Amino acid sequence: MSSTLQLALLIAILLPASKLAASLCTRFGIPAILGELLVGVIAGPGAFDLMHLSLFQAGLATKAFLMVAQVGGLVLMFIAGLETDIERMREAGVTAFLVALSGVIWPFFLGAGAAHALGLPWNSALFLGGALTATSVSISARTLMDAGKMSSPEASVILGAAVIDDVMGLFVLAFLVASMTTGKTDSFGLAALASNWLRLHSDTGAHHPLLVQMSLIAVCVTIFFGVSYGAAKRWLDPLILQLRRLSASESVSSCVLALVLVYAIAAEWLGSVAGITGAYLLGYVFAGSEYKADIERTFYAIGHGLLIPLFFVSVGLSSNFRSLGGHWLLLGAIFLIAVVSKLLGCGVAALARGMGWVRSFRIGCGMVSRGEVGLIVTAMGAASGVFREPEVAVMVSVVLFTTLLTPLALRGAFHIRCIEDEEIEELAVYEALLPSPANGSTPSGMGQSQ
Repeated sequence: MSSTLQLALLIAILLPASKLAASLCTRFGIPAILGELLVGVIAGPGAFDLMHLSLFQAGLATKAFLMVAQVGGLVLMFIAGLETDIERMREAGVTAFLVALSGVIWPFFLGAGAAHALGLPWNSALFLGGALTATSVSISARTLMDAGKMSSPEASVILGAAVIDDVMGLFVLAFLVASMTTGKTDSFGLAALASNWLRLHSDTGAHHPLLVQMSLIAVCVTIFFGVSYGAAKRWLDPLILQLRRLSASESVSSCVLALVLVYAIAAEWLGSVAGITGAYLLGYVFAGSEYKADIERTFYAIGHGLLIPLFFVSVGLSSNFRSLGGHWLLLGAIFLIAVVSKLLGCGVAALARGMGWVRSFRIGCGMVSRGEVGLIVTAMGAASGVFREPEVAVMVSVVLFTTLLTPLALRGAFHIRCIEDEEIEELAVYEALLPSPANGSTPSGMGQSQ
């Protein structure tokens, strides 16, 4: 069988399986992402080892599948940028920012420190800490929606902070990727080329290569974000308007997908940051575009219909749970840190802003789940060789467990009553008794003198 047909067979097996598993999970109130991950885990080396069957031994089809899945990671982050609620980020204000900041600092340093103490080298430990920083916005939002708490003050802080710490997590990832390239002569990107040139042609570059490299990276990151954000903000809507005049079918969608890929390439070459950062940045600008609805509809079909499920399946495929043997202590420690660092870190930050003990606990519970960004960092760590099979299996397990834990913990936290809940309920009752502004009528049983 040709490599093309092997790739077609892989997609024909794994894509419907991921959708069936996702549908089954949603029926039981479990996030769909878990179903897609579990399909990859079952098809991976820990169970059926689908990729290493004799039918796919040539290897070209499996490599092509994984490359297509990585494009799915870029589309996923573009959609994440599209879904960024800019107004909610502004409304949540200082409280959400401090909750997000605390929810990045504590998981990163505790996770990296514990991983290194348990035997991982610093580059792997830091990547593992970076994978623990993000919060799954979609899982928290779905849980709050199912509980009927989307309009609560806790929901505004949780969702605002979840978006902000995903952005912070991307910056952490950008720094980690940049630090990996330090000192490598074959590194990709403008900063690496300039650093290598200075190392050969200047005394400062020769004697202080790390300082020169990191300084150049800082300059390139600043240039990339300034130029790419400014260009997209200025030219994106006029470009879409011109593309809509083309007679070719779906020309806008094709060109926007190409633009996502260009931004991903520019992020790595010009900005020395991960390609997903460029994809997210473009999506973030699109979030404020008048053409957002059209782009969102098309990319939902492209992404959720094909590429994104393949990405999550590929992450599961890269995890071998048999390799957890002898690493149970690492798994237990990282899972404990993943829960406690968000629960206490975010909860204490909310408490410091005057949210109250119960509300702060709810916010901490809502920030526990990891999701897409954590899996993307894990996938990048695996692809670059920073993560071996045990670390990938540990991180996929942590994502699975925290995703299952969050809905249970958050719903339970909202069953704990507090004084603020009673005040809100009393206010709602009072507002219900007020005259309707539409007709000026008074509630029954109340005289006009009242």
